Amino acid sequence: MKKLLSVLSIICTLFLLIGCGKSVIFDEKVSFPDANWAFENKAVTFKAPLTASEKPLAVILELELIETPNVDKFLATFTMVTPRGAKTIKSLLFNFIFPQEPYIQGSKPNEKIYRLVVYPEKYFSETGEYSFEVNQFSNNADNYGIRSLRMFIETVKK
Repeated sequence: MKKLLSVLSIICTLFLLIGCGKSVIFDEKVSFPDANWAFENKAVTFKAPLTASEKPLAVILELELIETPNVDKFLATFTMVTPRGAKTIKSLLFNFIFPQEPYIQGSKPNEKIYRLVVYPEKYFSETGEYSFEVNQFSNNADNYGIRSLRMFIETVKK
């Protein structure tokens, strides 16, 4: 009986830990053919149906690399368009030589996932489809070595 209670106690604890963690409410990844974010396709758009938020949400980008890109710094803009058409534009910078943002090391030395928190605490005031566009301005050439771009939105526990 004690063994059964111990197992049930562990299971309940695990459920509580999982339930109290961050919750992802949107997650989409765009992969680039031949690991090349081609200049001709420089804008990537994500569409997310969101409800007005009472709790803060974090908007996060991840750039997955299979090798170091041919640029030292990767400049981009992040445009958010609300369901009613209001726009907000932010400048983004991925610095590959001296990274300011955290990255996740891949299985090979040049494989990395750079994470950039665009909005650490964002409240969405409208319900409907939001549009998010990431537009790369690093140079006028292709950017080899970039496998994918992921955007996700998760709740922030205060």
